[in-house]
Amino acid sequence: MSIDAATVKHVATLARLRVTPDEVERYAEQLSRILSLMEALDRLPTDAVAPMSHAVEMAIPEREDVVCHHNQREALLACAPQTEQGHFRVPKMIE
Repeated sequence: MSIDAATVKHVATLARLRVTPDEVERYAEQLSRILSLMEALDRLPTDAVAPMSHAVEMAIPEREDVVCHHNQREALLACAPQTEQGHFRVPKMIE
């Protein structure tokens, strides 16, 4: 698959990036090479390969789920600049 200059410009616009004409040509060439490598990988036979979540076999460390600090609401709220009815009060962000 080949990426043309118009596609690079369109993606740059969507990403709100400013690209020079030299960069457009360079990115089009680089992206085309990346896509051709992906196409080559896509042609590899992977039917006998089991799905995996990590490249290296590893055990997930487990620990017992134990509550260690009970109800620290008042201590935590004491650090807040403003509170209201037992909650943090923050400035309104969306109108």
